[in-house]
Amino acid sequence: MPDRPNVLLLFTDQHRLSALGCYGDTVCRTPTIDALAEDGVRFETAYTVCPVCSPTRGTIMTGLYPHSHGICSNVANLGSSVHELPDRDDLLSYRLREAGYRCGYTGKWHLGHGPRTTFGAPNDPALPSTRGFEGQDFPGHGGGGFRYEEYRDYLTAHGWRHDLRPWPEGRPMPVPVGELTGPVESTVPYFLAENTISMAERFRDADEPWFIWHNNWGPHGPYYATGEYLDLYRDVEIEPWENFDWPARNIPGPHQTKLHARAERLDWETWAEMLRYYYAFTTMIDDQFARIIEYLRQSEQLENTVIIFTSDHGETCGSHGGLTDKGWHHFEETHRIGMIVRFPDGSHAGEVRGEFASNADVYPTICDLAGAEYDAEAIHGRSLLPLIDGGAEDWRDCAVTEFHGVNQVSMSQRTIRHGDLKYGWNAAGEDELYDLARDPHETVNLLRHPAYRDDASAMRERLFAWMQETADPVRGIYQSSVLDYERL
Repeated sequence: MPDRPNVLLLFTDQHRLSALGCYGDTVCRTPTIDALAEDGVRFETAYTVCPVCSPTRGTIMTGLYPHSHGICSNVANLGSSVHELPDRDDLLSYRLREAGYRCGYTGKWHLGHGPRTTFGAPNDPALPSTRGFEGQDFPGHGGGGFRYEEYRDYLTAHGWRHDLRPWPEGRPMPVPVGELTGPVESTVPYFLAENTISMAERFRDADEPWFIWHNNWGPHGPYYATGEYLDLYRDVEIEPWENFDWPARNIPGPHQTKLHARAERLDWETWAEMLRYYYAFTTMIDDQFARIIEYLRQSEQLENTVIIFTSDHGETCGSHGGLTDKGWHHFEETHRIGMIVRFPDGSHAGEVRGEFASNADVYPTICDLAGAEYDAEAIHGRSLLPLIDGGAEDWRDCAVTEFHGVNQVSMSQRTIRHGDLKYGWNAAGEDELYDLARDPHETVNLLRHPAYRDDASAMRERLFAWMQETADPVRGIYQSSVLDYERL
């Protein structure tokens, strides 16, 4: 492999594993991502550090868990300690620039805003261009990306519009969906791919190694796709989730915060229709990945480019009795993510690693690929390269996900998986324990089952050890409210 390869980070938003063909049996078509898995290394059990957009993006930039970098919920939301990504010397972009790399940014940012007042005080605007990147500057969340002036100007220049076909009356959807009337060239994913291709061309002409972080707003809702992609799924039968009949309303717990208000009145076919749009949106994004990769091939840059694919977190899409969005539970649908690394020399093609990976590992992995210096002891992620090469010692034996709230509502949760056991701490309410070997769809809480008493105790202690290791600020209240009581 080249000493200073280009690095392309393909990033999706709210991407559940059922929308990735290489992760199991699904009707969703992702041939480009699947090909990356065939040509690279796929991580079977990768977990997000947090099932919320901004905190995970902060982790990509710092290698730290959200409780350390401070973006604990979406920026400008209650529950986040920091509302603009701090301008610190150890940001990924600065590390790479010090190593001689050009850093390009495409798409969703969600790590800060332009100049504004947040909670009564002026902010220090954090945008890609103020944090070491060239490329697009889209402040805030973006709501799908189709309201920004740059995209609107793109449409106008080509004579296109961002319009939806009328939605039939009497067909309510759990979340907004729609069929776009324009050609695929008029969509946000195509527009974003154009930007990445343009940057890669510019960087190539300058004969400098580059890192480009290509971010999509999808398949996060709203689920909008053109007719050609919806046609792939209109007549496709989608089987109900194995946990669709889980009695979510009758089981007390934080998950009810995200239970659809009409969950009991929405039949499976309604959710399946929504999923057809979700999958169509995903396939449309996948095709834009193909365009970028084909450009790299034709420009003879693919032979010098490492491609990493991953996501910020997953999506519920009606699982567990009608849950929507993300957050407020410990379930695989939002916590487990796709992660693939493809090397330009074809090494490790088709390999699957079963060890626990995390999107906290992206930062040190990219630094190692670029030969950029960083303090491995000061971050929480670990480079995946030694693991891929088979030489990693004392690799982690657990994966932890933290949650602090979203949508202006706050609460602390921690999820830890060790082996096939998963323990979830809820700061308010009963904790949870699932045996994924016997109950892969997480329908039975075994916390108080006599046969799992020792397992529950061991998992509590294991989580506390992680809290101490990472200086998690909630470790004191966790010890006093959980461990001290359980140790009696």
